[in-house]
Amino acid sequence: MSWRGKAARRLLPWVGLLLGMALVYRALLRGQVLAGRDAFRIFFPDSAFLLEALRAGELPLWTPYPRLGQPFAATLYSQVFYPPRLLTVLLAGPVLGFTLQHLLHVGIAAAGTWLLARHLGTSRPAAMVGAAAFALSAPFTELATQQNVASAAAWTGFLLLASRQAARAPSSRSAARVALFAGLSFLAGSPETWLWQAPLALLVALCTRRTGRVLGATGGGLAWGFALGALVALPALEFARHSTRSTGGMNGLEWSLSWPQLLSVAWPFAEHPRSRYWEGGDQFFILLLFLGTLVCALALAGLGRSWRRLPFGLGALGLTALSLGEHLPPAALLLQLPPFHLFRYPVKYFVGAAFCLAVLAAFGLDTLARRARGGRRSLPRVAGVVAALFAALLLGPPLTRLPLFRPGVEAGLPWVVLALGAGALALSLPAAGPRRAHRVRGLLAGLALLEVGAFHLMQGGTGSAPMESLSRASRLAAALPTGYAGRVSVELSGDELTDVSRAASPRTAPPEEAGGSYIALSRDALVPNRFVEERLRVLEGYGAPEPRHVESLAGAGARAAFDLLGVDYYVRRGPPPFEDLEPVLSLPGLPTLYRSGTALPRAFLVHAARVASDEEALAAFVDPAQPLRHEALLAEGEPLVGPGCEGSTARITREGRAWVEVELEACGPGYLVLSDWFYPGWEATRDGVPVPLRRADVLLRAVPVPAGAHTVRFDYRPGSFRWGALLSGLALVAWVLVPWPRKARRAAPP
Repeated sequence: MSWRGKAARRLLPWVGLLLGMALVYRALLRGQVLAGRDAFRIFFPDSAFLLEALRAGELPLWTPYPRLGQPFAATLYSQVFYPPRLLTVLLAGPVLGFTLQHLLHVGIAAAGTWLLARHLGTSRPAAMVGAAAFALSAPFTELATQQNVASAAAWTGFLLLASRQAARAPSSRSAARVALFAGLSFLAGSPETWLWQAPLALLVALCTRRTGRVLGATGGGLAWGFALGALVALPALEFARHSTRSTGGMNGLEWSLSWPQLLSVAWPFAEHPRSRYWEGGDQFFILLLFLGTLVCALALAGLGRSWRRLPFGLGALGLTALSLGEHLPPAALLLQLPPFHLFRYPVKYFVGAAFCLAVLAAFGLDTLARRARGGRRSLPRVAGVVAALFAALLLGPPLTRLPLFRPGVEAGLPWVVLALGAGALALSLPAAGPRRAHRVRGLLAGLALLEVGAFHLMQGGTGSAPMESLSRASRLAAALPTGYAGRVSVELSGDELTDVSRAASPRTAPPEEAGGSYIALSRDALVPNRFVEERLRVLEGYGAPEPRHVESLAGAGARAAFDLLGVDYYVRRGPPPFEDLEPVLSLPGLPTLYRSGTALPRAFLVHAARVASDEEALAAFVDPAQPLRHEALLAEGEPLVGPGCEGSTARITREGRAWVEVELEACGPGYLVLSDWFYPGWEATRDGVPVPLRRADVLLRAVPVPAGAHTVRFDYRPGSFRWGALLSGLALVAWVLVPWPRKARRAAPP
């Protein structure tokens, strides 16, 4: 074969990948951007804040906008220190950068799966099927809205390839390669993904070479990779301890994969009709699970006793079992044990099962092609396959109507029969020898890829929206006073979201939004987290982990709690939550903005304080008499008793993302209360001198102040980040100092 032929052969898989991406993400060719579900709810606002902090020259460790402020880098899905996230956000901004990042990871997922399959000894067509079955599958496409999960899972192929290489030749260099991909996966912000990738990498290494040095190289590389991500891992562990996850306030088995949905992996539409969104046993994290009837059949054919295949067979079985969660008692028991108990949505583990099935499909394609090599011409076999097809189409419908199945099983029957029939006909080609094996391999690969593409065409493409509608500023936010430093309450419940979505119809929406969608109106309505893009502090928030007590106080609906937390504006659909609120702005298709005149400022002074339990403080928070306006209930500290005084003032003069400066004039000794979340790592100075920072009223910050004029500054300097950054820095230095081999220079021609 000429060098041009070899080059074309090498380029063919990547050309095929680009064509496949163009088909799957065809809406992007029309100027759309990815904008489904959590894309606009979480990742657009997070990207906007990340860009804001970077432009201000600050580390984005704390976000002051949702709830009462909360750690930002510690929410791992924010991907603060993930290089591809930083690159795409800086180059293209929050909205377009999201789409570019996902497309980049589609390529990474395909390339990693391809290279791993080739390293495992599969043919080029088989490796192509494996790459497409994972990177272009319906589940991975659905994960476009779950950026952190898709980004982390995309590195699986490279991580397992590095693990195999480390097992074959254990060394510091091979361990460093494992560390690189393990670190990138962890920084991508999906610890659940890393939780299945690490055991799978160890299993692949052990099945490559069963020696103690293998565990040293691969296991050491995984630990090294975790150390590279320690600058976010340690803050994340700290955040988990101060969130509802540490108090049992989370259902860890929520959104487990149901048995009908498991059938839909190989049988299209088998899960229809689904249960309601938050009711029933179905999960809604990954809406489409179909990998392909032929892909799953090839994966079954790829099972075997080979040590190369064993990790993927065990991985597919074990991770599928975990994804069933509450529907499989052993899995439910395991998921309630550490460290699984820290995470929810068991269906996330199916992403690993999908990867294992894709690799097994590559093995299966070559297995069937080898078996077909010794076949002979057999017209009766072809006739038998055709007869079986007609029999299945005639006899299958009564079986699919059994109570065991949902109605969607009957709808998907023709697809399954035709897909399996086409594969069986490909195996019955009237030829023999190596040529027949080559033709069978090519036909099966083509049919599998055709099925993946056909399903995407039938489903109508990915969730997307015009970029202009997503970037338009909020009219509700524009109605607030310039420089408003208080809080807004925005109703984020499911009913409200549905109402906003319905409001986006041509009958009720303004002319410029006729035919718009809830996604297009989300920034206008400031839901769910799009208020971050408007730099507004909102009492509510969307996303996990949820800070302890904040959600319960916001959900209590007590006027006292809203007033004490500085909520002076309310965004509600329908009537206001309190009768005395004044309408500020009401636009067709949008919620109404209301104003209250009774809220305290975010910073205020009290001249009485005592030590009290959290239960007593929570009761005082919702007390209509609002005793916390005049008295601070401290978790610990110096009580303050006396007649007090009147006329003290406090105002926020300057603030950034992780610091606040307050100027005050105290008529007597008291406590400055800042209605932001008291959290480890916050420090306070008074007139430049460090002072003790106290937890007041369950979750607020308080600083003792004497009479007179003072300046108090709050700064976020978390020890968890400092120690994590030190560990990551040492790991990075060690990685850089690894003696990487240099390529030998070619001798100059004589």
